[in-house]
Amino acid sequence: MIGLLEGEPDLPLPAGVARALSAALRAGKTRYSSSSGLPELRAAVAARLRRRNRLAVGPEGVLITNGAKQAIYEALQAVAGPGDDVLIPSPCWVTFPESVRLAGARPVLVPMPSGSLDVGRLARALTGRARAVVINTPNNPTGAVYPEGVLRELVRFAARAGLFIVSDEAYEALIYDGARHVSAGALGPEAARRTLTVGTFSKTYSMTGLRVGYLAGPAEVVAATGRIHGHLTGNVNTLAQWAALAALDVPEAELARRRAALQRRRDLAWSLASRLFPCDKPQGGLFVFADARAWLHPGLRDSATLARFLLEKARVAVVPGSACGREGWLRFSFSGPERLIREGFARIARVTQG
Repeated sequence: MIGLLEGEPDLPLPAGVARALSAALRAGKTRYSSSSGLPELRAAVAARLRRRNRLAVGPEGVLITNGAKQAIYEALQAVAGPGDDVLIPSPCWVTFPESVRLAGARPVLVPMPSGSLDVGRLARALTGRARAVVINTPNNPTGAVYPEGVLRELVRFAARAGLFIVSDEAYEALIYDGARHVSAGALGPEAARRTLTVGTFSKTYSMTGLRVGYLAGPAEVVAATGRIHGHLTGNVNTLAQWAALAALDVPEAELARRRAALQRRRDLAWSLASRLFPCDKPQGGLFVFADARAWLHPGLRDSATLARFLLEKARVAVVPGSACGREGWLRFSFSGPERLIREGFARIARVTQG
């Protein structure tokens, strides 16, 4: 079985992070931290966001969470509830609609052109009950990186409509071909007041199992979210927080090498996928999103059935586009070794072209 499912880079944990994790354990740093996170880590995340993302945020505006997933859940618990709507550009990460539902609100999926964010479509989908819009750049599953001009248009729209922006930036360090990441919350005072930025250590540093992410934004909203967090979790694993603090000191040259390795895998996966399906070349992230509608027929009626067919006949696991809000498409991860990427697409080619 070959899994082209999850966005989990198999690159090794950076040596400095491993040393910090071991040292924290030997030093007995296994007790509670503040429920909002180690003060040292909150301050370091805030400093990084000011320096790299140009977000006007201090330690009081940072909450350390169990990965980006918990940050998104808690942000939506804080800003939306029963009777509210939350706009989600589609295709989207599978957890966005479910996090909205867990808050008691209604997800409103807004179909987008391939690889882009059309703010006009969001405006046309606006309801009187809308409280927030959730975006993801680089996007999972499409790999699109939203340009600054589009994000500025989004901020103006959110200001007119009175919406919060929940901006999931989990893949911000995994951007290819010289594309530029822009944080929506950095685009002026209005953006700063309305944007809750979500980040994670999982993808950049191969720390998926350590479960360290963060929420950053207006201090009063983050404080409210922190009260929810304190009752849900207490604090994120203390050892993992010390490891995350060390991750922020990983040299830029090492991060560049990791990004280059993933870009090579992106190039390989896209070249192989594009021989079988129409698909855009992803600018960032860990996925190729492919249009498989030409392969659908009465026996393979939808993307879930097609994904099951590939699982059973090719022994390759992929995500159906319906899980991402785009029927007829398939999502392929390129986070694994190149040999498995080659073999996975070779198997798919044999069963689809034979």
